[in-house]
Amino acid sequence: MSDTPNFRNISHSLTNVHEELSVEQLELYQEFITKSLAFKKAEEALLSAMDQEDGGDQKTSDTLRTIRKVLDDPSYRLSGSECVLLACLYKELEGSEHLETKQINIYLHSYDRKPANTTKIVDTLEKKHFIKINSDGLHSHKSYRLTKDGQNSAWSLIDRLTDEDGNERLAVMK
Repeated sequence: MSDTPNFRNISHSLTNVHEELSVEQLELYQEFITKSLAFKKAEEALLSAMDQEDGGDQKTSDTLRTIRKVLDDPSYRLSGSECVLLACLYKELEGSEHLETKQINIYLHSYDRKPANTTKIVDTLEKKHFIKINSDGLHSHKSYRLTKDGQNSAWSLIDRLTDEDGNERLAVMK
């Protein structure tokens, strides 16, 4: 890069700047350079933090992959509640703000994991404080979110089923 004409022009200008500027102008220029350097350091720190955040995206995608693997493998004997918890966590990690039983039913059905009555399971999970229901119609699809306890329970289930690298941890029924 030091051989490019632009770099040579900048280098020449910087070495001769003291001859062209007054003392006051040089002090202002020095202040400008100091602030520019601080800005550049802050920009690099921000980019570094964003790169670290991408690691969070990687962890999220690994978790989504693990959930799909568990749900797709019929040798994992999961209860209806466990299936619903995993499906809810999956949808929330994808960015869904509110979940509905129809949405969860379709997702679980795509893995042949649809519980007999998701609405009843959601009611049970609400009683355990794993789910917070936003709307409650007697025979309607409910809108809800996982609570912190529900999220912790889903993460705990994933941890029981896999090790830190996403590999199977428990012996599964074959």
